[in-house]
Order: sequence, then structure tokens, then C-alpha cells
Amino acid sequence: MSSPTYGTDKTANEQLVEDVSGMFALGMGEKKERIDYKPRPDLVRPSSKNLPPPQESVASADNTAWPESPEQRRARIRADATANQNNPNYRPEVVPDVDPAARARQPVAVNARLSERPMNGLEPGARSEREEVRRRVAEQRQGSPTSRKYLSEPPLTYREPSATADANDIGEDEAVKERRAKAAARKESGSSGKSWIPWL
Repeated sequence: MSSPTYGTDKTANEQLVEDVSGMFALGMGEKKERIDYKPRPDLVRPSSKNLPPPQESVASADNTAWPESPEQRRARIRADATANQNNPNYRPEVVPDVDPAARARQPVAVNARLSERPMNGLEPGARSEREEVRRRVAEQRQGSPTSRKYLSEPPLTYREPSATADANDIGEDEAVKERRAKAAARKESGSSGKSWIPWL
């Protein structure tokens, strides 16, 4: 019986003998010709010794283009606002996020702490955003009955119920069906609460 070849032309035993004999013969082979390595050339030096002075460091605190830290920016804006607090033509660098005209249209709470929040609890554009979210969710759930948004949706003719089908009948709730099936299975197996307590 021969040993497997593992996709080669030699059996495992022949390969083992060849590998072991190759270990003993290591270093006894022919002397190879030495490679003639050439040394690297010298560095190329400039012809004149007059080099331009080094450039000034860009990353210095004196540089006007150096970014301002948040603390420095806050201090600068506060100092600017304090200096111009009595100037009616002063336009601050920091502007509020809410448009003043939109804020004036909303009824405002009486409490001083809640003076920035409208009475209905919503920002000016929040109601329209909520309606937009509802519209998108409804579209994702059922799709449009008149057009296909994606090719994976069934064709419009497949969505129309047959003339004999009751399209408005939703059917029985799945949770009710599941409870009924579990109760029936318990009755069939006899594992109700009464089977565990014999005197009931």
C-alpha cells in the first residue's frame, strides 16, 4: 500500500527522506560566485557655499495666521461686545441660531426661565419636520399606489386586489391567533395549571 502524494509526484515517505538528506547536505554545495558590489557615489555638494537663510518657522505664536484657541476667541468676542455694548450700530460676531422674526411670531411662555421656549414646546419648523417624517414612514410602509419608486416593488397591476376579494378586511390579529394556538396546545398536552394541583 502506497502513501498519499498530496498533489505532488512523490509520496510522503520519499519527501521526508529527501528533506532530511537535504538538511545534511546544506552548505556542502558548490561555491557560488561572489557578487561585485560597487560603492555608492559621494553626496552631490552645491557649487557655491552661499546658501539662502532658513525660512522663518510658520508655527510660531507671533504668526497672524496661527489659529485662535477657543478660550482666546471667547475672550476677544466678550471684550469686543463689552466695548460696544452702548453702540446701537454694533453687529456682534456671534449671531443667535433662531431668526428673531420667527421667534416673535410664536407665543412665548410667561415664566422667565422658559422665555426662550414657545408655549407649544416646538421650535418654529418642528411641526413641519414631524409631518415630513410621518409622510416618509407611511410611504416606506405601503409605497405609492400610483407609481413604483424602486424596481424591487411589485408592478402596479399586482397591487390591485381582485374583484371578489374584500380589500378592507384586515383579518385577525396575529397575537390573538398565537394565544389561541398556545391554549389549544396546552389543552391537548394536559399541562394546564390544574394538572399540577390535584385538589383543584
